Amino acid sequence: MKKALSLILALAMTLSLAACGGSPGGSPGGTSGNPGAGGSGSGGQNSGSQAAPELEYPVRSINNIIPFGAGGGTDVWNRALMDAMGSIMGQTIVSSNMTGGSAGSIGVSYVWEAPHDGYTLCGTSETPLTIPVMTNLEQTSKDWIYYIAAGSPGVLCVNRSTGLTSLEDVVAALKDDPQSLSIAGTTGGLWFALAKLFDSYGNVPFKWVAYDGSSTAIKGCVSSEANCVVASAGEVVDYVRAGDLIPLCVMNTEDWEFPGYGNLPAVTQTVPELAQYLPLSQFLGFMIPADTDPAIVEYLNGVFDQAMATDSIKQFAEDNVCQLYGYTGQEASDFAASLESKLCWVLYDMGQTTYSPEDFGIPKP
Repeated sequence: MKKALSLILALAMTLSLAACGGSPGGSPGGTSGNPGAGGSGSGGQNSGSQAAPELEYPVRSINNIIPFGAGGGTDVWNRALMDAMGSIMGQTIVSSNMTGGSAGSIGVSYVWEAPHDGYTLCGTSETPLTIPVMTNLEQTSKDWIYYIAAGSPGVLCVNRSTGLTSLEDVVAALKDDPQSLSIAGTTGGLWFALAKLFDSYGNVPFKWVAYDGSSTAIKGCVSSEANCVVASAGEVVDYVRAGDLIPLCVMNTEDWEFPGYGNLPAVTQTVPELAQYLPLSQFLGFMIPADTDPAIVEYLNGVFDQAMATDSIKQFAEDNVCQLYGYTGQEASDFAASLESKLCWVLYDMGQTTYSPEDFGIPKP
């Protein structure tokens, strides 16, 4: 009897120890070493459970492909942002320009064709949102996860040698002699749409001069290859301060105070026909394919949030006349989808696209 009792007690102790030593649960997003981890929700630890396994990312350098030329808003913002994020990660992020195609399609396609493992990011602005209607590539905003850092108002500038001092001067010159003034920009995207609004709806027929990015378009205007350029205030601010470019208006329905320069009238004061198509807003940041491992997405969310809170990024935004957004998750997706709808349909209605947004399931605004 005693022997049987001893066997029963030993078995009970064995089962009890096994229950206490169960394997740990949770997802990689819940590790204490993950900047994106929270104390609750699907990414956090359950009460009484052991720590989740460590996320093995990043274990090597990360590539960030910028689909536009050096010196433009997408380029400079990505380099600043990747520098801040790399410091937080303790890992190198290598930013490389890969220009070509309409609306940055060459670089964006390269990222899409690379493994969706978090090691190839894509620097972006709002311009690649128009890739489907310009090139027939199938990916739309729903196929990407966005990290939207900031944006700057669009302005119409002229080369100082033109002698033009107001938008009224520009309109009068083009009505007297259509296409006598040229406007520089990147084919497809926001600045292309804003420039084409003048011709399509405002009866202000500029001659279009295409460049591979906003930086080269701006330099084309500064060097008198083109008379005018529509670009973000952040991209032209140094040229405005140097006196090379003169901003004539802000591409919006309300006046705007250009820091260090003065008040810019809304474009609609002179060309009221554009009011129904505005505002169209810039954004700058990066994106990754939507089927990236959720644990990596959560990790990048946390790193991005930390980077956006740094003094260096706040100062960079101020220096480059930008408003900080800091959008991730659904907020970023909704922002991108809304702008995608507006841009693609505005361009389509103006006859400036090759394909219809409807072909890609992009709804009307």
